[in-house]
Amino acid sequence: MLTLSETLQLLNALQPATRPVENVPLQAARGRISAQPVLAGHALPPFDNSAMDGYALAVLDTETVRYRLAGALAAGSSEGLQLQPGQACRIFTGAPLPAGCKSVIAQENVQVEGSDILCKEKPKPGQHMRLVGSELASGKQLLEAGEKIRPLYIGLLAAQGITTLQVYSPLRVGVLSTGNELQQPGQPLQSGQIYDANRPQLLALLSTCGFSALDLGKVPDDATATRELLQTAAAQCDVIISTGGASVGDADHVRQVVSQLGSIKHWKVAIKPGKPFAFGRVESKPFFALPGNPAAAVITFLLIALPWLHHAAGAHFVPFKSSVLPLAQAVANHDTRTLYLRGIYRDKDSQSLQLEPLAEQSSAALISLAQAQVLIEVPPQAEFYPGELVCYHDLAQMLS
Repeated sequence: MLTLSETLQLLNALQPATRPVENVPLQAARGRISAQPVLAGHALPPFDNSAMDGYALAVLDTETVRYRLAGALAAGSSEGLQLQPGQACRIFTGAPLPAGCKSVIAQENVQVEGSDILCKEKPKPGQHMRLVGSELASGKQLLEAGEKIRPLYIGLLAAQGITTLQVYSPLRVGVLSTGNELQQPGQPLQSGQIYDANRPQLLALLSTCGFSALDLGKVPDDATATRELLQTAAAQCDVIISTGGASVGDADHVRQVVSQLGSIKHWKVAIKPGKPFAFGRVESKPFFALPGNPAAAVITFLLIALPWLHHAAGAHFVPFKSSVLPLAQAVANHDTRTLYLRGIYRDKDSQSLQLEPLAEQSSAALISLAQAQVLIEVPPQAEFYPGELVCYHDLAQMLS
């Protein structure tokens, strides 16, 4: 069996095709992958300005408490003003600092007496002054090529006057289900049938992660129907994902048809749930076969397929990094594979978080998938006691 790390290395060696590039409005760039580096065109702030509503002071020394008023400046003002020693001016947040300003004092710490102000505290040189470039220097790199544009980047880029960004076109990922036993939700179940949960689940995960998700439907256990659907998928999609057909003995039609249309390799990955995993190509289009059990399908998607899909979309290939927290209860793994338990955060004493595995951990369990906040990583042949540190993956971060 291959370790998870070895599996990811094998996938990383399978370089995806170069993605087309397009220009999109800034507001449409959230979640997309930058196709080029983005540099700051000007410094932030672009000019010295006040961080407070208050008074700009030309400080004589820190013992000076009385200043003569010499004007006022509001945000957006272009009026030039020169403060002489012992002078002050009324200033508002964001207004440009007058020449000669050495400090800004908050308005609540000032008493106005006619044309003078009295400071209730000693002014501190440089306080409440936002100086040009103190946040960001001109020319500093804001985005790397291959970096995902997160929502909180938008304000930073807008502050640079950027209206469009060059990004990679979305990766079109098709999802199909296999098996005579599957029924579409909304249709009546016949004897021996179950509703198809994997396809809706994977389509939702793909959309959440910024991919263009295509519903390819389900295919019965029939070689001709399987061939027709896979050929249609290859014409429409950049990547194809199926559930079922990952085991050598399962869904023979999928394995045989993919082999005829391209190639397929079955890998046994040393993780639980999710040992069976297959990667191939359908008429040059990458093809992933995930296990049929819902928890196994989701966990192999998150840990194995998703990093490669991000790479194929133009991002850097970066396996998800684990974090560490103490366990709320004992866990043991007597298997030779790394165990990934669905779990939640527990607040032990309002100060420290712990990880608590959920009760239902079978590879077919949907309830624990719906409730899970984390995947707790338990190495082979390992036992952990309450309070011991264990590695975990935060699901919200994996899907961000």
